[in-house]
Amino acid sequence: MSVIQDVSARYALPVGGLAAKNDDAWRGLYTRLAAFSVIGGLVFNALLCLVNTRVMRVSDGHVMMSEMVLVGCVFIVALGWRTAPYMLLAVYISYMIFLFTMRGAPDLKAVRDILIPIGFYFAGRTLQDLKLADRLVFISSAIVVAVGLFEYMALDVYISFFNVIGYYLARGSVTVDQLYGQTTGLFISGMRPSARTILPFLGMHRVSSVFLEPVSVGNFGAIVYGWCLFRPTMRLRFVTLFLALTVIALGDARFGLYTCILMTLLLPVYRFMPRLAWYVLPFIMLSVLAYYGIQSGTQGGPNDIGGRFQVTAHLLTSLDLRVVFGAQTTTQFTADSGLAYTLTKFGLFGFMGLWGLLVFAPLNSVKARTFHGMVIVYLLLLMIISDSGYSIKTAGLLWFLFGTISVLDDAALGRKPRDPRPAVTGGSSLSAT
Repeated sequence: MSVIQDVSARYALPVGGLAAKNDDAWRGLYTRLAAFSVIGGLVFNALLCLVNTRVMRVSDGHVMMSEMVLVGCVFIVALGWRTAPYMLLAVYISYMIFLFTMRGAPDLKAVRDILIPIGFYFAGRTLQDLKLADRLVFISSAIVVAVGLFEYMALDVYISFFNVIGYYLARGSVTVDQLYGQTTGLFISGMRPSARTILPFLGMHRVSSVFLEPVSVGNFGAIVYGWCLFRPTMRLRFVTLFLALTVIALGDARFGLYTCILMTLLLPVYRFMPRLAWYVLPFIMLSVLAYYGIQSGTQGGPNDIGGRFQVTAHLLTSLDLRVVFGAQTTTQFTADSGLAYTLTKFGLFGFMGLWGLLVFAPLNSVKARTFHGMVIVYLLLLMIISDSGYSIKTAGLLWFLFGTISVLDDAALGRKPRDPRPAVTGGSSLSAT
């Protein structure tokens, strides 16, 4: 064998996907890259905040570069010799270029928003490692709770290392006039203006942990809770479940609490819910909220469930029709409504296509439909109150978990497959053969 052939044999990517690979070295590398991307997506903002507070000024460019590294690493795992991810990327990017041409301006954030689910989903499908998924959920939960307790019990010390407001000012995400001159402290929503909903004796402080803002705390808690509900055979399941509920309580995450309750109540429904019903739900929500906004003339509401519905209704009715169809951009603030944000970024037809990819994603087992349903419920609720479902902070873990379970069969997921053969009893004539 020549030197070139020897090098190629040593370092060429194995062909055919990890399901068919016996190369432990490559599997180990891909596992480490996937773990780095999931955990990195969770903590990189906190690390940049630490750098900004104690070492040097951080800009939005540093944030973008960090996300590019994390997404790049996960795509190394996700992309192999299979055609599906390449075709999906080609169709999606072509569609976005078409929208950018009509709008007359590119929007790289919109491209990044969907690269995250594509990359982490196919990384999970590539590795097919349920134990790795369990470990990542537990490790992530332990990190979030540990940092959250540090923030809650030693707030002044925490701020001396993690000046959250200073970090967002450095990034340009907020301005000094929005903060009334304040340059040190927690995120804007880090303190409740009124009494807590969850465990009021904990006080007004809403813990943000590594996420730096409380909204992602609720999202993370709901994802981990749903996974624990789905994985009865998970090692340290009840410890992880306790950590998830601790996260929700520390952050006074009403969204997380309500989502966990609804996920639990719908457990008997997930396996029998028609996919077409899941598919039409967000568009029914759009129609109902838009109709309510037109009829009521609402301008928004208080910071509670009813108020969030009113905010979304107001935003939807404020969007120009060309914006809704993706042909025009808008400067309107839509981060408080995932539905409005999705329409402004991808247009109605893009929304329909992306939602269809989730709802009709291939599943190799009946049991996987349970977690699939939980993901849909989580995103449906989240789209009413926030655009944070696109954030890598929690989206990386969510889509990696979904990709992992989507490719495994019932036996791998701990469910005994049903025997398709008819039961045979001793007195049956079928036994006399």
